[in-house]
Amino acid sequence: MHPIIEQYIAFSPGSEALAKRAAEVFPGGDTRSSAHYGPYPLAMAQANGCVLTDVDGHEIIDFMNNFTSLIHGHAHPAVVHAVQAQVADGSAYAAPNDNQIALAEMIVDRVPSIEQLRFTSSGTEGTTMALRCARAASGRHKIMKMEGGYHGSYEQAEVSLVPVPGRRGDLDAPVSTAVDDSFSDSVLEDTMICPYNEPELAESLINRHADELAAVIVEPVMGSMGMVPATSEFLQCLRDATERHGIILIFDEVITLRLEQGGAQQSHGVIPDLTCMGKIIGGGLPVGGIGGRRDLMQLFSPEAERPVMHASTFSGNALTMAAGYAAMSAFDANENQRINELGGLLREGFNQAFQQSGIKGQAIGSGSLTNILFTDVEISNARHSIDAMIEAGNVSQLLHLLMLQRGISSASRLMYCTSTAMTETEVGKAVTAMNESLAELRPYIERDRPHLLR
Repeated sequence: MHPIIEQYIAFSPGSEALAKRAAEVFPGGDTRSSAHYGPYPLAMAQANGCVLTDVDGHEIIDFMNNFTSLIHGHAHPAVVHAVQAQVADGSAYAAPNDNQIALAEMIVDRVPSIEQLRFTSSGTEGTTMALRCARAASGRHKIMKMEGGYHGSYEQAEVSLVPVPGRRGDLDAPVSTAVDDSFSDSVLEDTMICPYNEPELAESLINRHADELAAVIVEPVMGSMGMVPATSEFLQCLRDATERHGIILIFDEVITLRLEQGGAQQSHGVIPDLTCMGKIIGGGLPVGGIGGRRDLMQLFSPEAERPVMHASTFSGNALTMAAGYAAMSAFDANENQRINELGGLLREGFNQAFQQSGIKGQAIGSGSLTNILFTDVEISNARHSIDAMIEAGNVSQLLHLLMLQRGISSASRLMYCTSTAMTETEVGKAVTAMNESLAELRPYIERDRPHLLR
């Protein structure tokens, strides 16, 4: 066993005990694949603001925020008050409520592309309904997604999620690949793949398949592949090509809605036909959404001639809507700018730490979103990211464990995000922890991964 893993086990006996219990009732010891990491995840006892407390009593600064969903960190007073008040009046009922409408009005007012919207129970459900809407509107059935793009936990959303060498084809002719053995051939046939941040190739592929395509879906920042930002040129190319052929352009802003009051589309000045939402609009409770042009959204109306069916038990539930309205009301332009600036400081500090350590690595991202990759290659698409992950081997895991032991939490893939509960103090602590962790990690890199040294 690696010495750093042994250190981690000694650091977290309470979490180890809970992991053994969990393994009896959950396959793999966890109920979310994304939250699992080896040898086992830290189990948490409570959280407040930007601080987690694990079951062994360690206080840990939370730079993951439940995969970017907690824009204010944990237990924000306004959100707590809203939830407590609402739960006393009932948590869910199959009827409209004031907070539901008020939250929708706020989103419509902020996000340029959204004239009407529907709430869902998750981001996954939001992207699912967006694709169904596009098919109904266009009369076509195939979709195009970006290589390495993640749009939820269903087959079509995860096609070519992990574009590994030997299976992905050439960059100008990417191959649709399954992420596991559950995929049907028809899903792969109906899902075309486009390289990210390659405008000329994207335009060529869209032109070639225009008669078959119902929609093109894209993340303005590609999350699972390392928080890789799209260029404005690339997004504008997608907008122009889809508009020319009557193809629905969908922005998946489940993660990126936090980047500006109107999402990434506001900062890029590129307006999609449909926008998928989630994460921050629920105030820490399960949520998703789809919004866009009025004519497209009217396809969901029960009064439409052939409505797109959307029935979900907890969509727009009173508890989530109360939490979401409170959270989004507190997330104004000033706080938005502040956490983006904190994200920039975090990336700057991390990049300086890598330079000083002599280890190949970089922090990339946009605004409040950051990810670390062990490479000095400029990252612009999923192939760059996945190749870097392969080359790093277990180094990312080891760095993640070292940072946890120094009181800094991130996603195991080294994704970080800032929240309004943070200040420059927390960013400074993370940078100090990164410097110390890289220094401790370097001897193992020298021994096992010398190609990662500058």
